[in-house]
This record gives sequence, structure tokens and C-alpha cells, in this order.
Amino acid sequence: MPQLAAAQVADYSPTIVFNCSFGQNDEAETSRAYEDLRAKLMESFRTSAFWRSKPRFAEARKRLKTTLSLERDWDTYGAESPNDVARTLAAKILDALEADLLPPTRLMPSSEGGIAISFVEGENRAAIEIYNTGEVAAVTYSAHSEPVAWELSNVDSALKNAISDIRVRLAA
Repeated sequence: MPQLAAAQVADYSPTIVFNCSFGQNDEAETSRAYEDLRAKLMESFRTSAFWRSKPRFAEARKRLKTTLSLERDWDTYGAESPNDVARTLAAKILDALEADLLPPTRLMPSSEGGIAISFVEGENRAAIEIYNTGEVAAVTYSAHSEPVAWELSNVDSALKNAISDIRVRLAA
């Protein structure tokens, strides 16, 4: 039975290259200036939502590819493996999530037959479930409120609203 392998996440940190012109070449001065600038750039990288989201999207796409090798009964409970319809929709949803800087916590095959994309922020949770039929549903929940679930009847038009709703409910 194929297993989802733990993937190593690529380093998406930006390459920092710059040239400095200081007139007289005082190595002590240029080294200090270089280190100060490098430290500021690295701090900017560490606090950037854009750069911090890149490894999470890379991991989600890697896990999406691993669903190709799953067979029926991959969970030993008779679940259908994700099909091309679910994978194509999941890739499209990942693109929209990345454009809106809402990285998923995890992407995994669904025991319902399809793919689940989940989000966790503190005690708040959300998921987007993409079924093999092409249907898409979303849910948000926490320990302090009732779950809210809805269907994305037209993925193209409803996805932006769903992403916005998930972001608001995760931040609550």
C-alpha cells in the first residue's frame, strides 16, 4: 500500500547579492556595512509573509503529486483514491490560495474520495474538501463555536469568497 512520504521542503530564501561602492576600499568598513545590510535583508525575509508561505505551498504541491500513486483502499477502509478531477481542482485552489497568501497547514487525500486542504490557526480550523465528483465544500470550526459548512457550487466565482471567509474565521 503506497504511503505519503514525508517530503523535505526546499529552501525558498532569496539569494542576496549586492555591490557596494565605498570610495576608498576599507575592508573593515565594507565588511561591517555588508553584515549590517545582510542582517537587515535576512530579518526582512524572516518576517515576510510571502517568503514564509513558500515552503508550505511547496509541501502542499509535493503532497498533491504523491496522491497519483494511491490506489483504492489506500486507507484500509475502502476509500477511493483521488482522481484527476480532484487533483486538477486542488491545484487550481492552491494557486488561488497562494495568490491570496493563505498557505494551507496540510494537504492530504480524503477518505471521502478526493483531496482535503486544511488550515489551523490557534484553536480555529478550516478545510476545503475537493471530491472526485468535482464538488467542493468548505468548513470552519473551533472549540468555541458551531461548525459552518458550505458548498462552493461554482468554484471559479465562489473561491475568492471562501478564501476570505476562511481567513476571517481563522483570525477570530
